[in-house]
Amino acid sequence: MSTELIFALACAAAALAYGFVSVKWILVQPEGNERMREIAAAIQEGASAYLNRQYTAIGIVGAVMLVILWAALGAATAIGFRS
Repeated sequence: MSTELIFALACAAAALAYGFVSVKWILVQPEGNERMREIAAAIQEGASAYLNRQYTAIGIVGAVMLVILWAALGAATAIGFRS
């Protein structure tokens, strides 16, 4: 294996290890008082609504692009765009 590949794999392994350690540390932290939990729940609800709206918009744009590509360039190109 080349040095660059080994370096990339080592960086990926280090990033995964850091991620696991960070998740473990975050999960053992206290949740806070009742007011903090209420605020966190409100933020989570708002973020979920935002992401649902974004995914809907992306789906609509993707469907429109599929139809346009199908009409302009044919089925093979449109299906390739879809996947």
